[in-house]
Amino acid sequence: MNAQVSSVSHSIYNNKGAFALLLGSGVSSGAGIPTGSDIALDLIRQIAVLENANCEPEPEEWFFKRFGEWPGYASLLEPLTNTETERQNLLRRYFEPNETELEEGLKKPTLAHQTIARLVSKGYVRVIITTTLDRLVENALRCIGIEPVVISCPGHIVNSLPIVHSRVTVIKVNGDYMDSSFLNVKSEADKYEERLSELLRYVSDNFGLITCGWTGTSDRVLKEALETSNKFRFSNYFTYSDKVGNELEELAYIRRGKAVSITNADMFFKELHEKIEVLESTKSADLSTSQIALTKLKKFIVHDEQIISLHDLIRSEVDRINFNFNALPVAGTPTKEGIKGRVNYYFKQCSSLSSLFVNGVYWGKEQHHSIWLNSLACFTSAKERDEDGGVWLDLETLPGLIFLYSIGLASIMKKDYRLLSKMFSMTSHLRYGEAPILDHVNVAKVLDYDTLREALGNRQLVPMSELLFSELKPLFNSFLPHSKDYENIFDMFEYLLALAHTKKMGKGRVPVGRFGYRVKQSGIKHPFEQIANELGTHKEAENLFSSSLFVDIADLKHTEKKFKEYFDKLSGYYF
Repeated sequence: MNAQVSSVSHSIYNNKGAFALLLGSGVSSGAGIPTGSDIALDLIRQIAVLENANCEPEPEEWFFKRFGEWPGYASLLEPLTNTETERQNLLRRYFEPNETELEEGLKKPTLAHQTIARLVSKGYVRVIITTTLDRLVENALRCIGIEPVVISCPGHIVNSLPIVHSRVTVIKVNGDYMDSSFLNVKSEADKYEERLSELLRYVSDNFGLITCGWTGTSDRVLKEALETSNKFRFSNYFTYSDKVGNELEELAYIRRGKAVSITNADMFFKELHEKIEVLESTKSADLSTSQIALTKLKKFIVHDEQIISLHDLIRSEVDRINFNFNALPVAGTPTKEGIKGRVNYYFKQCSSLSSLFVNGVYWGKEQHHSIWLNSLACFTSAKERDEDGGVWLDLETLPGLIFLYSIGLASIMKKDYRLLSKMFSMTSHLRYGEAPILDHVNVAKVLDYDTLREALGNRQLVPMSELLFSELKPLFNSFLPHSKDYENIFDMFEYLLALAHTKKMGKGRVPVGRFGYRVKQSGIKHPFEQIANELGTHKEAENLFSSSLFVDIADLKHTEKKFKEYFDKLSGYYF
């Protein structure tokens, strides 16, 4: 998730209609539209052929030496055409698709253009300045029923509806390919006509600015027009996709703006629009990052074609919290306060991703399983550290345990036993090799009970299980009508977890959850009675059986018998 784009979206959302877009050739290049410079070079080469001359390696320099002026469209088209219609036909092929290009989806509005049109339709953008000669922005607007006011020459300014009364005004500072008498190429060698300069000053003074696909390197006059403003009522954002150039950095400094790194125009406007939609849906002035992420998840998960966006959303959150965890120190003598603080920190940092897991599992499909489990795997293997042992290293497994429970509880709630079976069958990568995930990540392994009890200041029999129960409960409040329902799925999950551990490990200490002491001390029904009922009445429960875990119901019951023998021997303090 790009925090800089979040800042742009907040500015646009909270200042509706107060921003102008400045679009350069980088926005249209994705549609296969050549830049003005590319067209100029091609026309110069055509002229050179007619002159029987070699214009390489510097076609513009050759043109200047040959004709005594820098190439503009008027001077370039004159040797090649005789009438306005011929000039339009010559330029048309650069901007309008032929049959092959049409089949390939070229030279038509891109995702960026379409998204800009949606922002206009919602009233967020009212002015679009463009250096391109194509009509992709106008076409995208007309596709959704918006007829823009288009200014492609100074003469249009007088007769056009004023910006304050127009739904959207498109200002084409370099002209339009269908009106070649006003086109310009070597803009850095010219000055804008006064009426156009005045209009640009008005926009520069009264609107915030967001640039995209524009570097400022070949538009000196436009850059100077933006620099003359000394009124900055709204923010200024200058996007770049590779490396920010000196021109943009200088302009950002002068206009007190920010340079914003983006992938490309399509992805920038797509993410910008999505974030604004999130803000619209919540109507909150104080949205947290987790709320935005959850809203995006619910949007992505219902559309199969959005699975990549869903993956990227989860992965960005995984990377964010892993970065935070890797920065934690593992040296120093642990104190009670230090351990408690570290435990609380892990739960707080994991809350957003846990919420995404719970909602993702509940609303998702089997095709999403790999997203949840691959993300879980990022927290269930040993980190590559030089240090050995110690409480801090033991606690590094806690995030994995939190997410194991988050996914597991949601699987029980959803009755997605196939996902549960896959998760129980996972392995962890340790320094000495691989181990079953249930042996490496469990309530008894993360931190010994005595240390945790002392740090938390309680005498609970199963402190980690109780902590998970209380910390994860809020994530299920919107799904379950009563707290007893949550307790039931928690018991069911921990019991299946104990059975899976028994099956996988065969012998040794089995982590028993909070159901254990309640069965022994309070006489509550054994969780297996509920599980057996679920397995007997729901066809989905058959998905729990696999060659890597419980083969069938008989195998499950046999494992349950072994666990009961172990469980009956437990007493008092040891769970």
